[in-house]
Amino acid sequence: MKALDLISSSMRLIGALASGETPTGAEASDALLVLNQMLDSWAAERLMVFTVAIDEFALVPSQQVYTYGAGGNFNAARPPRIDRISIVSLTNPAQPLELPIDYYTQADWQQVPVKNINTTLPQAVYDDQAFPLRNLSFWPIPTVVVNTRIYRWSQLTEYTNLTTDNNYPPGYVEALRYNLAVRLMAEFPGGFDPVMSATTAPL
Repeated sequence: MKALDLISSSMRLIGALASGETPTGAEASDALLVLNQMLDSWAAERLMVFTVAIDEFALVPSQQVYTYGAGGNFNAARPPRIDRISIVSLTNPAQPLELPIDYYTQADWQQVPVKNINTTLPQAVYDDQAFPLRNLSFWPIPTVVVNTRIYRWSQLTEYTNLTTDNNYPPGYVEALRYNLAVRLMAEFPGGFDPVMSATTAPL
């Protein structure tokens, strides 16, 4: 669905537009900003994330810390959240062996007394969740080439302009339409149905 169609529909819900009308350029630009801010906030809510994607990267022998995000060691979009991580042993390349490892919290990482121990296969990883690049510290530090497999939340695609189509799974368009309408009530106040302030469309 195009952003302009979604914005127009949401503005009709709150009475800011009549049937057949379209927002002005300034109104559409303001509403697009609100829409993308909403999508950004949804990316941090598990119920709004429709898939967990898998990224796989090679680890360099004797390197412990890897940056994860655009331009980092793991050069991919920084995920809003990581669910779990594995190490993939390449001893038999024809049948790679995936081994889940512990995903350490800050408290877990603090309990590791010596952090620069070497091994062939790491047993855990600590994610500091920094921005714009996450820092993933593998422990113990691998001395051979292995891969890491990261199960991450997918980012909800934001709109880059008013006319490009974004595709979402069934149910998302209605949720976007009604939740955007609630947020636009503050942008275009005056004479709108107060019931809309408590209306959201569940997925």
